Amino acid sequence: MEISLTIRQEAERLSLPVALLLVLLTAMFTYRAWDAFEHTRHEAQITRRVVDGTTALLAFLGDAETGQRGFLLTGNERYLEPYRRALTEIPTTLDALGRVEASRGRPHELQRIDSLKPMVRDKLNELAQTIELRRSQGLDPALALIRSDRGQALMDRIRAICSEMQTADLDALARQREQVRTSAYQAGITSLLGSAAVFALLFLATITIRRGTRHRQRLIEDLRRSEEEARAARDLLETTISSIGDGVITTDTSGKIVSLNPIAQSLTGWTQEQAAGKPLGEIFKISDEETGVVADSPVGKVLREGCATIMTSPTMLTAKDGRNIPIDDSAAPIRSAKGTATGVVVVFRDITQRRAAERVEQKAAADLARHSELLERTNAELQHFAYAASHDLREPLRTITAYTQLVQLRSASQLDHKSAECLQFTVAAAERMGLLIDALLDYSKAGEVSNRPLSPLRMDEVLKGALGNLNGSIEENKAIVSHDPLPAIMGDKTHLEQLIQNLVGNALKYRRQDFPRVHISARQSGKEWLFSVSDNGQGIPQQYQTQIFELFKRLHGQQYPGTGIGLATCKRLVERYGGRIWVESDVGKGSTFFFTLPASSELYRHQSASG
Repeated sequence: MEISLTIRQEAERLSLPVALLLVLLTAMFTYRAWDAFEHTRHEAQITRRVVDGTTALLAFLGDAETGQRGFLLTGNERYLEPYRRALTEIPTTLDALGRVEASRGRPHELQRIDSLKPMVRDKLNELAQTIELRRSQGLDPALALIRSDRGQALMDRIRAICSEMQTADLDALARQREQVRTSAYQAGITSLLGSAAVFALLFLATITIRRGTRHRQRLIEDLRRSEEEARAARDLLETTISSIGDGVITTDTSGKIVSLNPIAQSLTGWTQEQAAGKPLGEIFKISDEETGVVADSPVGKVLREGCATIMTSPTMLTAKDGRNIPIDDSAAPIRSAKGTATGVVVVFRDITQRRAAERVEQKAAADLARHSELLERTNAELQHFAYAASHDLREPLRTITAYTQLVQLRSASQLDHKSAECLQFTVAAAERMGLLIDALLDYSKAGEVSNRPLSPLRMDEVLKGALGNLNGSIEENKAIVSHDPLPAIMGDKTHLEQLIQNLVGNALKYRRQDFPRVHISARQSGKEWLFSVSDNGQGIPQQYQTQIFELFKRLHGQQYPGTGIGLATCKRLVERYGGRIWVESDVGKGSTFFFTLPASSELYRHQSASG
């Protein structure tokens, strides 16, 4: 029985090397069969090239004769094109046939090709003579040469030699095809038999491997039982090492201290030797940071609940020397491999610096709130001042305008031209001052974006409102205003309508002789919307494209009505929303004003930061 078991084990052990040897032999025999197959296939390709070459040679000679007959009958040189092409191709074909047969090392076939060459040369000479006779002496001398049958005899001999070569090569091609099939069949049989033998040996090797695997599994189970105690100690060590950056205290299930890491010793003031075996509450004295009430030891709670706990209320640690240290602490059970609790680990860290930082943050927040309140109050006072100033300035302007116009009405006949012109300048100046006050008030209102409640707005509705305000100017100038689909954003309708109205109004004001064309579009770019207002107006020189957004900056003086505040108001509106505004323009080709507005979520953040 033992002898048969030994023989079986030895056979199993040798199965894999034997399988490898069979794979090697199979590969070798397959390679030999494949090499023979490739050699035979290559010979077949050469044979096919010889057959194709002789066929091509006869075809070119036929083309030459065709060209000759067409020229003899018509005398037209264009019929000689096949003949000329044959003169070029025939030598190349003969040379290719010679090289192919030379590579095969077949002297008999080389002799046939050598005998073909003078015959083909004579045939071509005969064709050339008839063509030259037709050119120089006419048709009859050329036909006389043809009727001598010299060319026909040459052609018959050429066909005979080509036929012999093709017959010999086609016979060889048939034999080569049979050899190819035989080589492929031998390669397939060799591969099949080798694969079957390898499969059988691999099956035997698989059985051997499975038996060895079962044996190893039994050994692993034995090792696992012996490692349980070592694993419990390793778990304790890994938990301690993973928390090495904080204070770490471990206890047994009775709450007595087992170990303290260096950080815990530094914070509590107790050394490992002093604290070992003492109750946790005697070493780890903690209390509520706000009330001072002594906190219970976390060991009992952890063992009772069987899970980790984190102290949610602010905790203060009282060290051995009386120092009070604010800490964050947590506790978790230490379990054996079987899941039984064997102790508790307490992890804590000194948060003195964090508490100091929190106090600094609280003070900064209080200061910020105070400054924000002061800023809001100042803004409100400035806004009130702007409204009051605009009202107080309008009263004397209205008085000046009224009395000046009254003087114009009552004394028009008594005033000379110069005096009447001065009065008219006074009225115009008062009206411009009124417009300037209104523009300054609008500019002041532009700072209210962050304090107004925002609501979802469809920008096409905002555009509709702005165009309604400009309807008279649009009709007067016969302007065409178009727009792409516009997005919905969070904003203040009054300010966004004013923004669009100012930009479209400028396009109508600074137009050329053509009818004004204005187009509004928008596309999303990252976290913001990019709007554009394009026109076909006069354009803006490069050096002024930044200055026009400043207060009271005008490029045309009094040539056009205005205050020089409109674009400055647009800039302030856009920037209060966290966006940007700029212009791209070529003089005489129009301008495109671009401005960005944040998407809804980004606008909320900007409002929170600026409000």
